[in-house]
Amino acid sequence: MASCAWCHKETNLPEVFAAETPIMEWMEHRIEEYCKEKGISRDILWGEESDWNKIELDPTIEAELLAYDELVTSVSRKHVCRECLLEDEKLFKKYYLKNFLDGDDDLELTIDDLK
Repeated sequence: MASCAWCHKETNLPEVFAAETPIMEWMEHRIEEYCKEKGISRDILWGEESDWNKIELDPTIEAELLAYDELVTSVSRKHVCRECLLEDEKLFKKYYLKNFLDGDDDLELTIDDLK
């Protein structure tokens, strides 16, 4: 049995390529709250099309976003348990899929060992 890299529970799933940390809902809420407070859309602050040169960005949130970006985009092989994979997929669909596709569930995590 291996230890899940994200929650440290035991798992018998094989190693997968995964981010250093899963999507963190509290940070996604922080992003949304900051956008609401500043009256800007989420895609201006966070995502591929964001441009921090066009907005006045608080240094604290900038540091938080830089750290979060590094954690969720740095990928390596690791053991991740079924529960963490499913939760990460759920949060990905909630916060990113709606902007990635047209709302269909065309993107799907499929790992035979999860069934």
